[in-house]
Amino acid sequence: MTAQARLDYLNAALAALHGCWPHLVQEIQARIDSKTAQLIGENNEQTRGAIKVLRDLVDLPAALQQERDHITAALSDPDAA
Repeated sequence: MTAQARLDYLNAALAALHGCWPHLVQEIQARIDSKTAQLIGENNEQTRGAIKVLRDLVDLPAALQQERDHITAALSDPDAA
């Protein structure tokens, strides 16, 4: 995938997330809270891993924006990459 194609994809993904993200993040946070309570009751690696995955999902828009900014800068100034 070219840098421009990836940038177009990131822009489309971020636009799609814009409207629904507040609702999704509420559900994800509820699941994190549930898993955290479960982890307190029984300290197990599988539950700890599930919490990490859910937290990574909450951070997804910021990660996509950071990648988009990096690609945009690289396309604007090839020497910056």
